[in-house]
Amino acid sequence: MNFSKMKNLVVLLLSVITFSAFAQDINKAGELFNEGNQAIKANNFELAIQKYEESMKMASELGEEGEMIVVNAQSQLPNLYYKLGIMDYKEKKIEKAIQEFEIAIEYGNKYNDPETVRKASVTIPKLYYSQGNSLYKEGKYDEALARFNMAAEISPDYSRAFWGKGLAYNKLSDTKNMKDSFLKAQELATADGDEKMLNKINKNAKKLLQSKGAKKLQAQQWDGALMCLDASLKFDPDNSDTYYYMALAYNGMKKWDDAIVATEKGLKISADENVEYKAKLFYELGNAYKGKGQNDEACEAYSNAKHGTFAESAEYELTQVLKCN
Repeated sequence: MNFSKMKNLVVLLLSVITFSAFAQDINKAGELFNEGNQAIKANNFELAIQKYEESMKMASELGEEGEMIVVNAQSQLPNLYYKLGIMDYKEKKIEKAIQEFEIAIEYGNKYNDPETVRKASVTIPKLYYSQGNSLYKEGKYDEALARFNMAAEISPDYSRAFWGKGLAYNKLSDTKNMKDSFLKAQELATADGDEKMLNKINKNAKKLLQSKGAKKLQAQQWDGALMCLDASLKFDPDNSDTYYYMALAYNGMKKWDDAIVATEKGLKISADENVEYKAKLFYELGNAYKGKGQNDEACEAYSNAKHGTFAESAEYELTQVLKCN
């Protein structure tokens, strides 16, 4: 055999060997891809990810012939990480689930899966909110606030994140941020048409702000009390108790006219209540008129306050202080 023929034979043999190795590699990449498919059917998402990544690595080394396997494997990864995140979330592995959702978003953007990006992006703030709730129940209010903040940063229209912030600020005695967070939560729940959440916000924010205002009244922190009470009206504008507390604050500040306005609003709202309930409002109305020097009006108000726990104090004002007829 001459050299030329031998050379051709060697080239042919090498081609056969190369083709055989290529065929083995493409088949192996295909087998790995199919093993990934089987793992999905068995809900073994971690194994599926492993098999797809192995098939991608092998197929990517085969050039154009392996491109279809690579593309098909890539298309599976975003949703697999999303499913893995859901599974870990259900098992209370919150931190791990968050990491998996973040990978799902990364791969979704990289491999053109906007639906998975959307689902994961919506879910992550809920997980931070869930962590915040757990930390709040444990009394770790600073840490809870940090988680609520993370939820709000990722999803600025998530009403529950701002509701959580308000609760944490309340425990941290940050009244201004508590108020602002509750108002933002109310705004977002209203925009979403989330009536259940809106009712929860209105009921509890009013209660917390009103209670905070009452405590500031006891400490004679009139301005702070009025800030809380005025904010509480944003959540329940027809609460006569709030107007009663506001009248107390205004009388404490000797802002008699403002106290009169507050009590009159409270009395209008509570028109159908019994005389014992309204006695406290009439008593503060009497205090305001007395402060202004309008004794006739004060006498009339104190007369209406002579009921229940205010009966003795009102009688004293009528007979000993103003000496009403």
